[in-house]
Amino acid sequence: MTLEEKIVFFSHEDATDFQKYLREKDCESRINVEHEFSGEPYFEGTIAEFLHLIDLLIKKEEDEGEEDADLLLMKKDIEERRTKLQEFIKEHVAGDILRDATPSQMLAQAEKLEATNDEELKRDATDRFVSSLMILATLEDNDLLEEGNDEYILKDVKSADDLRIMYAYNDFPEVSGDELKACNISSHIRTSSVTQYVITTGADIVYADADELSEYLDNVDVDEEEAGKFIDAIFFKQAIVGKIRELIADGCSSEVKLLDALSAPAFPLEGTNDVISFDITPEYLKVVLADLRKLGLISGKDGKIKNT
Repeated sequence: MTLEEKIVFFSHEDATDFQKYLREKDCESRINVEHEFSGEPYFEGTIAEFLHLIDLLIKKEEDEGEEDADLLLMKKDIEERRTKLQEFIKEHVAGDILRDATPSQMLAQAEKLEATNDEELKRDATDRFVSSLMILATLEDNDLLEEGNDEYILKDVKSADDLRIMYAYNDFPEVSGDELKACNISSHIRTSSVTQYVITTGADIVYADADELSEYLDNVDVDEEEAGKFIDAIFFKQAIVGKIRELIADGCSSEVKLLDALSAPAFPLEGTNDVISFDITPEYLKVVLADLRKLGLISGKDGKIKNT
């Protein structure tokens, strides 16, 4: 049905809780489990090997009388990354316990950053936070971390130059197989799966209180952008359903008359200073009217449409 709407959850529990909430609001819904599997190709090598490759590519550009600003930025990024890793390695030995470094602890630090009003302090703390995340991710990718009881244990230390990193194919300009081989850079295709719980509401979602739905979704673990699109879509559909019923009450009893009336530049939104316009196709109007008949909101064939 066209007036149905969908929202994606990444937790089965959250999806079933929302379905229960909708049921309490007399809104039908169903849950579909969807699995996505995708892969992204990367170049993989040590920090030293990547710096070697970038120097080769920069020289090739210079020989052709060109300069690639992206390559220069990438080189600077890797060198800064190496410096931060070198500083960390100098201060640690194998067996060190890394406290304040688990995901939950890092999240708590991020929340503290948001709470401070000192912008300079926030910038410095944010830089340290991002640096810590990079170091932990690099150590984990190199199998140098062991997870303990709400802490990480440093299993071993390596030279920063010998730590392996990855860059997406798209981050590099055209690079030949010989250049990759000369620098010992290999390809690594990283695949991942995502399980999604897709809730599809019934067309009766047009009866729901959009503000109450928004408040509910503000307090659960759902993608903020996804929730925003869901609420907006419901609001838009409620607006067009309300306008169609209003036009029918004013005597528009056919699809042609409704489509003509809906083509007005804009309509005021009740209780606000805002306006809304509808640019819809005859095909869309037809299926919306079909849904409204199923909901029992309108009746009658084309030319004799009326509210019920």
